[in-house]
Formats: sequence, C-alpha cells, structure tokens
Amino acid sequence: MKIGFIGAGNVGCSLGRYLKHNQIAVAGYYSRSRESAAEAAQLTNTAQFDTIEEIVKTCDTLFLTVPDGQILDVWNQVKSFPIEGKVICHCSGAMSAEVFSGIHEQGAYGYSIHPMFPFNSKTIPYKSLQTAFISVEGDAEKRDEFVKMFENFGNPVKALDGRDKTGYHAAAVMASNQVVALMEMAVDLLGKCGFTEEQALQAIKPLAESNLANILAVGTTKALTGPVERNDVQTVRKHLAEFDEEQKAVYKACSKMLLHITERKYPKRDENEMKELLEE
Repeated sequence: MKIGFIGAGNVGCSLGRYLKHNQIAVAGYYSRSRESAAEAAQLTNTAQFDTIEEIVKTCDTLFLTVPDGQILDVWNQVKSFPIEGKVICHCSGAMSAEVFSGIHEQGAYGYSIHPMFPFNSKTIPYKSLQTAFISVEGDAEKRDEFVKMFENFGNPVKALDGRDKTGYHAAAVMASNQVVALMEMAVDLLGKCGFTEEQALQAIKPLAESNLANILAVGTTKALTGPVERNDVQTVRKHLAEFDEEQKAVYKACSKMLLHITERKYPKRDENEMKELLEE
C-alpha cells in the first residue's frame, strides 16, 4: 500500500502522520494550495505533488481529505486518469462511497473511512488518534483489510453499510456539535446570573466532565439524574420561565427525550403531569 493524500488540512495531515507512525507507506500530498501541500509534506516527511495526475500515477491508494462539498469534484478529476486496481477513499462521516460514481467500471475500489474524532489541528497526537472510533464503508473486496489495519493500530473499528452513513453521522453530531449548543445555553443562563464566560465554563467543567464520564461508564439510563428523572414538575416549570422561546423549545425537546429514559427506568411511575407540562 502506497498512500497519497489529496487535501492537506487537519484531517489529511493528522491521518498521514498517524499512518506513517504505524509503518504505513505515505507518499505525500497534493493540494490546490502549494503552501498547504508543502507544509503537510514537511510535517510527515513525505513528498509534495504538483498535480493530481502525478499523485494518481505514484500511489495505489488515494485519500481525498477535502471538505465534503469538494469530494465529487476531486473524484471527477481523479477518475479522468487510469485508476484500475487503485483504492480511492474519502473521510466524510456523512457521505458514503457511492459518491465515487463509475468507479467499478474503471476497475477501482471505493471506501469511506471516517475517524469519529474532532480534528482541530494538523498534528493530533498519535495516542489521541489511537482512541478514535473508525468506521469503514465501501466495497467488500478490500474492506476487511482496512478494518484489520486500524484494529492493528489499536483503534476500535466497525464496518458500516452505506445506507447507515447518514444516521451514523447524525449520531456523531449529536454527541459533539449539538453538545456545544447546550453548553452555549448553560453559559448564557449563567451570564444572566452575573457570571463571566470564564467563570461559567469553570463552574460547568466538573459537572459536564463527571456527567460524561458517568454516561460512558454505565450508559444513559443509569447515568440520568435531575428534575425530569425525579419527576420534579415544579422545578421544570420554573426552569421554563427562565428561557426565551427558542431556548424553551430546546429545553422541552431534550426533556421529552429524558422522559423516555425515565419511563424506561421507572416503568410503573405516573409521568402524566410532566408530559402535559412539556406539551404546553
């Protein structure tokens, strides 16, 4: 396997470094920005390619680590060159390998390989990336090779069906990006209580960290605490009075989800008053 990266951003650089660290041959990088390609090549001690044709000819495996909206355009450029027997991958969480239209007619193989990890740097530490959950989706012929490769690195890995990619990505968004929205609401509420943003984050940190650790340790049902779990209707009513209409809608939607968990946790408890409050 000789891998080339088209796209030299955070994902491409960090993944290239990780693969090299694990003794996988990385040939180098191509990017529309020569400066980005040069930086990625330097960070990984690999080559900088000046054209897509050059990197396609050199490598048997290509990772298209560009934004989702550019994957199809880059693929259309890649497939204009001979690619028989080559492996083409992208790292989108939301898109499947079906974006590589016509790939089988050209005798190549397509995959989406997605690390469920926040890539906020071009130099993510190797030990951090080793904890990332990796999903592999695409042609059956070589899919197990990628699964085994990442398993050998120490990553948890799962082969996905292409039909499941949208739900998979939505789950990742709920566990990461949407949490930011909830934290923004918490910081805003504390701001109305006289907290600076720094003070608000300091106050929230031990609560948020211990709560997440508990969820990951015992699951959502056992980890749930708070007024909905206690069926404390009066407290929830008071909370709703503190929100503007947009925030109230978010609080109610989340509380309805929590109510489903409490019904699972306490199947014989009467939750009708709480249900009626959340439907008002």
